[in-house]
Amino acid sequence: MIQAAGIACDGPRAAEEVPALLDRAEALLAEAGCAMPARMQLLLVLEEVVVNILRNAWPGGAGQGRVFTLALRAAPAGDAVEVAIETEDDGIPFDPTGAEAPDIDAPLDDRAIGGLGIHFMRQMTDRQSYARIGGRNRLRLERRCPAGA
Repeated sequence: MIQAAGIACDGPRAAEEVPALLDRAEALLAEAGCAMPARMQLLLVLEEVVVNILRNAWPGGAGQGRVFTLALRAAPAGDAVEVAIETEDDGIPFDPTGAEAPDIDAPLDDRAIGGLGIHFMRQMTDRQSYARIGGRNRLRLERRCPAGA
């Protein structure tokens, strides 16, 4: 039985690298025993977080020399799997845990652009924490997933 598994890597530098990262993440979550519905939700959250960092953290672009790391850990815990996603970047300060929630009840034409990724992050994880330390954004997302095929 797997005790714990993880991915630790430099974050992708371009959107084209995200699908390969998601494939690795899906394999890790499956190996750890995370049930399919929770796994798909976590992959959606991971994609939202990574793509938003790539698009917004560095107004001048996310080229080489920027700090962006990602760690994904999954460990069986009885009838569940404990999952943690951690990102760190040296982009502009941004605390997604303190961002205003989008008005998802407003008519589509009246809604502001953006914010749904943060909504998904909050709804599809159990805990979210953010800190700005040493000029870097540090985001941690946690979820206890049901175990399953």
